[in-house]
Amino acid sequence: MSQPNLESASAPSILSKKPQLSVYTVMLIVSLMALLLGCLFLYLELREYGGWGAVRGHVSAVTAPVIDAASALWA
Repeated sequence: MSQPNLESASAPSILSKKPQLSVYTVMLIVSLMALLLGCLFLYLELREYGGWGAVRGHVSAVTAPVIDAASALWA
């Protein structure tokens, strides 16, 4: 019996093997696109209101009174 010629057989390697597109790769691509779209919409919204640092001066805040959850149910 003769020995098999190992040089003629093409063993799968990293260079010759095509990477498979799995579900996780697709989810990674979809999440990347969602992040990029979110950044684009944030930029467009900021540009509409005057850009970064457009709010100047004192910003007043109005706080609503805190109502206890138990007293809100019994009132």
